[in-house]
Amino acid sequence: MQAAGQKERGHTMSYEKDIPDFALVPAKEPEERILIPITQGAVYCPVQVTNKTEKPKTVITLEEDVLVPDTRPDLREILLITGKVRLSNREIDPMTKNEDSVSLTGDVDLQTLYIPEKGGVHGPVISISSRLSFREQWHISLEPGASVLLEANVDKIDWMVINERKYRVKISLGVRAIQYQDCRIQLFEGITEENLQTLRETVEITSVDLRKKDVLSVREDLEKKDGDAAPQNILMQHISIVENYKQAAGEKVVINGFIYVNLLYRAAETEAASESGGISAEESIPLEQQGSSMQLCHLQERVEFTQFIPLPQPGQWSGSSVCFDDSDLKVKLVQNEEGEEVLRLEGDITTWVNLYRNVEKEIIVDGYHKEKNFVCDFEEASCRTLMGTAAGETTVREIISLEIPHGEAEEVMYAAGEVLDSESRAENGKIITEGILCGKIICRAAAGGEMASGSAETDTYFAVSRDLPFRCVTALPQLEGDETVTSRIYLKDFWADKISSKQLELNAAVMVCSDAMRQTPLPVLKNPAFEEIRGERKSKPMAVYIARPEDTLWSIAKRFQSTVDTICQINQIEEGTLMPGQKLLILR
Repeated sequence: MQAAGQKERGHTMSYEKDIPDFALVPAKEPEERILIPITQGAVYCPVQVTNKTEKPKTVITLEEDVLVPDTRPDLREILLITGKVRLSNREIDPMTKNEDSVSLTGDVDLQTLYIPEKGGVHGPVISISSRLSFREQWHISLEPGASVLLEANVDKIDWMVINERKYRVKISLGVRAIQYQDCRIQLFEGITEENLQTLRETVEITSVDLRKKDVLSVREDLEKKDGDAAPQNILMQHISIVENYKQAAGEKVVINGFIYVNLLYRAAETEAASESGGISAEESIPLEQQGSSMQLCHLQERVEFTQFIPLPQPGQWSGSSVCFDDSDLKVKLVQNEEGEEVLRLEGDITTWVNLYRNVEKEIIVDGYHKEKNFVCDFEEASCRTLMGTAAGETTVREIISLEIPHGEAEEVMYAAGEVLDSESRAENGKIITEGILCGKIICRAAAGGEMASGSAETDTYFAVSRDLPFRCVTALPQLEGDETVTSRIYLKDFWADKISSKQLELNAAVMVCSDAMRQTPLPVLKNPAFEEIRGERKSKPMAVYIARPEDTLWSIAKRFQSTVDTICQINQIEEGTLMPGQKLLILR
């Protein structure tokens, strides 16, 4: 028994029964792979692309106390405050390194309309112009070498009366940045004196080919309505520029547009007014000389302009976009050459033009060598393709009811609007833009209403503010829905009509100018090299292959280091006719 047990424990392993099958295969010698970078003979084609990217909007909040000037009466109630931003520098030079913030400096010009504690010689409505300076750091990620164009607008103004000589304003500034970055791409074209087979695709790339800045000076006298009295001082003004059309051809860009001017001013036909000498932008006669005959007048005017911007060289462009800066425009009260009191629009329009060029490029998306193992890497470059530009218009109409604190409206004295926010998106064959615009209206209260105070001869006023949604649909048939849309929203017109003492009808005309860009995948071949594998067996010069559903003639030719032309010629087929299960004779 013991001998049997020892025999069992000393069992001898046999090759035939106990060694697994995989162990019977002779071990392979480890392959030695050697990469030989291709430096001599590699051919590249440089491509210069300037990409335009709009950064997400950010909001900066400013808060400050404003004092009523000594020349103005005590404040009882604020009717309306509007503001306009003037940036000290809208253009930022190319970054030399990664930056995480941008310095924003500038001023906000505020216009305040308020009702004084006492009327009398000062009139029922008082205007204050003030300027608030700001310096803020905007934390934003920018690429090295990028230049930036900044844009800032007043989104919202809240106020609180502290006492009769001071009020507090809280201003929300909406800030946007457009980044321009030059990108130099080296496209691999092949290797001299090498039989390299390449698969190529044609892509269309859009570049901001030219950026141009130009300044147009404006000096235009505005015509007041027939029967209106001579203007004495400007209480409120709102100015905006709307693009009408543009054309870029040859050696210039032609831009036609309109300057929309919306004014509330005080006028009088008093003896003191007619004898007044010098006229200023704020007031032409002292407050103590202004009698109760003063009246408020509303003027809406449209001034057309045409701008010719020379180009350094002629060219054919695929599209263009325009950006205006109207912060220097202002209406002033002056005397013309005949000594008449007129309202004059003066200032400069700064215009930035982007000219796009679409370029078709053949790029290599795959490659192999017939005798050598060709290897490479692919990196995707960030490029876009301009699918088209479009302009569309829409109208807004809404009837609002006046709330009890406002009283009853006798007359609409002033109406102005501004776009607060908007968003554009692409859908199949169209661009949809949705947003909010804010309408601001000043009404003269009906006699006997809650807002009326003092004598029957004294007019009283109240303000109404409403947010109005708008939606604009513009056709662009080539869109598929995955494009990025950049839009500029213009408020062409805004007006309010009185329906009854308790209802107003608000109307607006909105214009949307859009660019649609599609992200273009651009695989760039990098690090080309030949790979040597020691001990590698040479493939047979002939083979029969059965095509699979995922195969293409290119993938089969690459696998067997043949060519598409050779496979088609031997098998008497045409490119594009390969069927799954088809037998192919392959010769290297």
